[in-house]
Amino acid sequence: MNQLKKLRLRFQDYFRHYSQAHHYYDGPYHGGQSFYSYYLDDEGMRVFDGPFRYQLSSISPYGKAFRNEAEGSFLNGLKDGKWHYFFKSDTHRMKLTVDYVKGNIDGYLYYEEYNANMVQNKASKTKISFRSSKRRLIGEVAGLFQGHKFKARLDAEGLPHDKWSTAVNDKEHGEWEAVEVWNHGHLEKAERRLFTYGRKEAITPYMCQKLNQMIDEINHSMLCIVKHGSLGGLSYIPVA
Repeated sequence: MNQLKKLRLRFQDYFRHYSQAHHYYDGPYHGGQSFYSYYLDDEGMRVFDGPFRYQLSSISPYGKAFRNEAEGSFLNGLKDGKWHYFFKSDTHRMKLTVDYVKGNIDGYLYYEEYNANMVQNKASKTKISFRSSKRRLIGEVAGLFQGHKFKARLDAEGLPHDKWSTAVNDKEHGEWEAVEVWNHGHLEKAERRLFTYGRKEAITPYMCQKLNQMIDEINHSMLCIVKHGSLGGLSYIPVA
């Protein structure tokens, strides 16, 4: 039994607890297939309310097969609760878990990406968790970022704060760590610590830019799978 069939059975049980005003839809949705519940407003327009699932398997303009999926729930037309997004192609795979509160990204997020770079003949992995408050990243950001251990912090306003670091081991420099020290959005220090050679050197800060690139990927590759019911994507990190 495939996932949509299982979901239909689960929805049918779910709808038993709804009033007669609720209906469910099973059919085409933005090029793919969707199954969701809704009610009609005073003007006869559908308002998404309750569980939702969408999946699309297609071919890109470049002839590459890919698959998109999204699953979550709506509350009076707005995304609410935990949502899961998934994208897969031959060389690229992304997963995203997001907490919504009345259409706002608010709470826990987990992002996972695997990208096989066929040009450089190597793959990179990202497995990173963070939190948001009304679409802004706040608190600790930690995990594996593009194949390297990564740790950062943002203050309550979403500004970079305290120590940011990433650990790298490459052929050119051996083992080294990039460190940036921030004070509520103002950079105090950026350096590379070369453990193999026992020295430090100043560098141009780059970690906020890297995180903003990840946010851009999330906004334009993942959250756009189902745009309906959202008050916007993740806010970018402001840097003075």
